[in-house]
Amino acid sequence: MTPIVITPPEIIQNEVHLWEALFLAGLERLHVRKPEATLAELKDMLTCLPIKYHSRLVLHQHFQLTDEFNLGGLHFKSTMQAAKINLDCTNLSLSKSCHTPLEVLNNYQKHDYVFLSPIFDSISKKGYPSAFYTNEIKSFFQDNPQVKNCIALGGVSAINTQECLDLGFAGCALLGTIWEGENLSAELITNRFQNIQANYKPAIEKTAISSFQFITNDFSELDELEQIKKVCESGAKWVQVRLKNQSDETILKMGREAAQICSHYKAKLIINDHVHLVKEIGAHGVHLGKADMSPVKARELLGSNYIIGGTANNMNDVRQLHKAGVNYIGLGPFRFTQTKKNLAPVLGLSGYKEIIQNCLNEAIDMPIVAIGGIKIDDVTSLMSTGIHGIALSSSITQAEDITNTSKKYLKQLINPLCKS
Repeated sequence: MTPIVITPPEIIQNEVHLWEALFLAGLERLHVRKPEATLAELKDMLTCLPIKYHSRLVLHQHFQLTDEFNLGGLHFKSTMQAAKINLDCTNLSLSKSCHTPLEVLNNYQKHDYVFLSPIFDSISKKGYPSAFYTNEIKSFFQDNPQVKNCIALGGVSAINTQECLDLGFAGCALLGTIWEGENLSAELITNRFQNIQANYKPAIEKTAISSFQFITNDFSELDELEQIKKVCESGAKWVQVRLKNQSDETILKMGREAAQICSHYKAKLIINDHVHLVKEIGAHGVHLGKADMSPVKARELLGSNYIIGGTANNMNDVRQLHKAGVNYIGLGPFRFTQTKKNLAPVLGLSGYKEIIQNCLNEAIDMPIVAIGGIKIDDVTSLMSTGIHGIALSSSITQAEDITNTSKKYLKQLINPLCKS
């Protein structure tokens, strides 16, 4: 997640144009907080914003506009309860303001993320000081490692962004550091946002890489969206969309619909190859084949908080990808598969054992996922080699019951003694 931006409370000149400039600079989520704005005023602002950005907006009031404009989420004051909102929140992100660690503990499970404020002396509210000691916050996250969705708010700037992440926050929300001053221009707020992005490097933990990865294909009887829905219904939390020889327009349309499905099931969405579309789709990252963009260039374009995976066929590929800084490696093929053209030599079980041992010898500590013709009976022996997980495509989509077959693989990963 890139830093969240919260709008100034008052409506400023050309504000919607400034919103659009932030989105073009890479902003993923804008909280629209206009406590004094009328319903008509806010509706006029939403009407002026291009539709493609509506899903990135989170409302703080006038919640009835979410359905009309297909907005992305709702944010609640510390005194408000989501259950009292008469709306279908199924496809919306829900967030809440908290002002004490106890409030965070009471609300983090009920919401996609929570704000804790004020962390530093406020920029937008002069004379509004920090409410916490640094050690107090650090101890809170150390004592409550299950809280992984708390966002720092209040006085956050380029100077202290990394400090927030180091303390244990999942991210930062920006207000005064973006909107401070008068005569704001698109260039000025873009520079401010990008300056903070340059200092924003949340770590992607190995645990964020799923041990069960599903990859769509185009030779199934079901289209990609139907494949994704059925797999997600099984409890799978990782979907890689593979679309070959399709226009950007087609990939954007399908990718956004896939993102909605994955968001509903709280699954990560990875886009194959098309780095330039990842942010606009709202995906969590990209998987790069050997003929695709280099991981180094992809990282420059996406930043440090997107997942980047790469394809490897041998130990030398693994070394190069590790050096390039990918977050995980798809290593294969395990055996012959019709999913891939120009198939590399199969590795077999012995090939994985050798490469994993080489990784241990060379201190390459990175999630490696096996791919290529993997069957249910292969899972236990493959996992015993030390790999992180498995990636599946046709073995899932060619099954009579996609959801049930996915469940069987998931059970096998959780407990090798579970037989189908």
